[in-house]
Amino acid sequence: MSFTSIVSTVDLIAIIKVLIILYVLKYYYKYFTRQSPLPGPFPLPLIGNLHQIRLNPAQYAKEHHKKYGDMYEIWVGNNRFVILSHPSLIDQIYVPNTKTKFFPRSEIKHFNGNGLVFNDDPLTWKRNRKFVVQSLMSPRFLKNFTHLTQSLFNENESYWDKKKYQIDFAKWIKCFTTDITLQTVTCKPSYCLNTYLFGENHDDPIRSEEIKRTVYFTKAVQTFLTNVLFQMFIPEVLKNYFPGFYHLNKKYKKNSDWLTETMLDVISKRRKEIDNMQSDEKIGSNLLDILLTLNTPRDPNGYDESEPPLTDQEVCSTITEVSIAGTDTTGNTFCFTVWLLVKHPKVIARFREEISEILGEDISRQITYEDLEKFTYLDAIIKESTRVLTLTPLTPRISTQESIIGGKHLEANTKFLILHELIHKLPEFWENPDDFIPERFLKETNNEITKNAFIPFGGGTRICPGRHMAMVELKTLLILLFRKYDVELVDNVSKKPKTQFTAVYECTEMKVLVRPKY
Repeated sequence: MSFTSIVSTVDLIAIIKVLIILYVLKYYYKYFTRQSPLPGPFPLPLIGNLHQIRLNPAQYAKEHHKKYGDMYEIWVGNNRFVILSHPSLIDQIYVPNTKTKFFPRSEIKHFNGNGLVFNDDPLTWKRNRKFVVQSLMSPRFLKNFTHLTQSLFNENESYWDKKKYQIDFAKWIKCFTTDITLQTVTCKPSYCLNTYLFGENHDDPIRSEEIKRTVYFTKAVQTFLTNVLFQMFIPEVLKNYFPGFYHLNKKYKKNSDWLTETMLDVISKRRKEIDNMQSDEKIGSNLLDILLTLNTPRDPNGYDESEPPLTDQEVCSTITEVSIAGTDTTGNTFCFTVWLLVKHPKVIARFREEISEILGEDISRQITYEDLEKFTYLDAIIKESTRVLTLTPLTPRISTQESIIGGKHLEANTKFLILHELIHKLPEFWENPDDFIPERFLKETNNEITKNAFIPFGGGTRICPGRHMAMVELKTLLILLFRKYDVELVDNVSKKPKTQFTAVYECTEMKVLVRPKY
């Protein structure tokens, strides 16, 4: 090696050292001059507190609440996250209008946020929400969804052993919710349950290809949820330049691209079919048909020429979000609710009394949407289940202007994490907060005292628009299951079901024995 090369190498090393020192100085200058410092762990350059919170910020936030209080901060790279874990601190964040300064959630790369969940533009979000709410909350849609849930359950239970059947509800329910969500959203058959029972092999090559796509979709949903967590809590420099993180980032992009391309293909084909339909042919009640015909001459609710219909990209983002939420969140809530019910036989007994009072003793009687509205105790069971075993422990928000939270002045673009999991367990709002007591929700809980103390579907203007759809599916499934069957946990010792954290708490295994009651 020549002398010149050695000097060049030494110079390069010196430059790198200077750049690192400058970066560290800039990093800590930002940290020590931040507006309204809050308690929290001391961050390291580049990664912040990533080495401490890892990829489970909910667990970290919960475990360190006693040390740092109801409002504290953690750092991810150069970004400060302010954790809020008391209802009094989130009152102005969960306001019911789009003029709130806390409208944005968090940008999720590799996904076109033109729908609702990941759309941070108030104007397009407001327009899209009106259309989606008009679809998902309409009695026509919910009645059809009630019928579809029963049909799919009845079809599946015909394969169960008549005496005793062991099943992993964590796997079964993911297949069930995949099938019903895809059929509801796209009006196309889905074969996840069929695959769960009989495997992926099929003699018909077309059917075999559809089965593979269904199975891949189920896996893609899980990967997408992991991507949400990855994008929120991994610093950009790691995602773009460090080999392990870089390759994960590419994997998540490929997964999101596949979801988008698959949905756009379904949309394109269905739009052509609708365009070729006769004027007297009826449009389906599935979500895709409703969204494609909203505010068009085929819309049964009328056509406003001053407002354009949804674009393919907007429809794509919306049905993808609904598919992901309907597949994963509803399925996990079902598992957690069944687990709690089996642990509390007295609650099951009262629930069955309600079933008999409303539906009679005929276990084959069809359940109507109107029936579901009468199940007040079941409604309380589901609410209490989501409080005790909180599915979505954290909700992100970003401020667009300076704000005052908890007496602290915070700059614009501050990132907030609302800790639902802890808020749902605060003893000042709930007597014996760790106990499963559905009766507490038979009382009035939405008064000013408990405002924001129970927020399973989020709050404010961005409350989940699919909450009615989720409740219809959960109520119908729980009635069908406990009306006809006794359920026993194979693992009746564990205090909690087996879970892992992605963007939500996912039930990874829940083996049960299902026996007919009669």
